Amino acid sequence: MNLELKNVTRAYGSFKALDDVTVTIPEGKLTVILGPNGCGKTTLLRHIVDSFSSKMPIAYVPQETFGSLSMTVRDVVSLGRYDRTKFYVRESEEDKRLIKEAMRDMEIDSFSDRNTDTLSSGEKQRVFIARALAQNAPWMLLDEPTANLDVKHADMLMSVLTGIKRSCIIVLHDINLGSLYADNIILMKNGKILSSGNPAEAVNCRLLEEAYDTGFVSAKIGDREVYVSSGQ
Repeated sequence: MNLELKNVTRAYGSFKALDDVTVTIPEGKLTVILGPNGCGKTTLLRHIVDSFSSKMPIAYVPQETFGSLSMTVRDVVSLGRYDRTKFYVRESEEDKRLIKEAMRDMEIDSFSDRNTDTLSSGEKQRVFIARALAQNAPWMLLDEPTANLDVKHADMLMSVLTGIKRSCIIVLHDINLGSLYADNIILMKNGKILSSGNPAEAVNCRLLEEAYDTGFVSAKIGDREVYVSSGQ
């Protein structure tokens, strides 16, 4: 089912992080939430988790909260298959398959026996994304999943997410990753939805200038536009 948000407001004191937000997020699509710092992207994602996780399975990857986790890479990924309603159950063949596929997709299978405390921040990010993939939930929500990734692995992640048959909502800072890979874009400013729809509808230089308060120029790559700030 599509996710329907109607007249959502979230405030912290007098500050409205979300201000009367109404938007439809389509099922089976890759939706990217864009906008400047402090515009409400993360708050919107958390509201979706809070509102819908009791109604359907959601795999959620928050912004970096790694801390110290003295477990092997495979053990962390296998937590995506953990059933909290049961005390102990052996991994099924389906569990093993999904864990293996998730590690392969995130290119972490070559160091599956390493302790996660020995990994770089980018490698840890891929481990936690793999855990969410292994969960195999119909909806995946990821908050800045490319923040610690290099260019190669950011592109790899977006390619994986476009290839899986699930509904994904991703908060990004990278406008062009969103423009190139998303089926659906939500552009935000000051807690409000500035535009939403497919990339051609939701993103252009005028809308980006309004959202980010700076000038933009665009160029065509295939059938998609990419954008660069002109600083004007």
